[in-house]
Amino acid sequence: MENMQYAEELVREFLVFRGFTNTLQALDNELSTDIGKGFHVDKLLDLIFAIYIPRFQVDKLVGLLNFFKHCFSNLSENVLVDTLLKLEGYILRYYIVYAIQSGRKDMVLEFFGINGNELVQKGHDWTPWFGRFVGSFCPCGRVCCFGFWVCFIF
Repeated sequence: MENMQYAEELVREFLVFRGFTNTLQALDNELSTDIGKGFHVDKLLDLIFAIYIPRFQVDKLVGLLNFFKHCFSNLSENVLVDTLLKLEGYILRYYIVYAIQSGRKDMVLEFFGINGNELVQKGHDWTPWFGRFVGSFCPCGRVCCFGFWVCFIF
């Protein structure tokens, strides 16, 4: 992490030295919207739990989690990847619970509509969630196929 900050300082120093003030401003703007937040845990937790979840930005939340999976998928440490996958599941479940507690059933339906097929493929961990939550929100009272409103009975 210190090496990254040092590299950023060197780039800034070069841009100032060469008089590239517009480029320096563009760099600062890009760094302020850095999706990985430089891997600062406190900033990432704020991003997830203070912005993405309360504002129901599920697409950005899933994008951030996919970004981390992509970053860490090349590592040979399976323990780290397994922990990241468990954390992803816990965060997504928290999103669902938060949406229900906030009275936003539409957000739960949207979540399962967008991510349902992928979650079903992940395995048995998500199966009870579909039956419990999606089935209770489906207009016909049945469990819906995810992504479109074709219903079937389990």
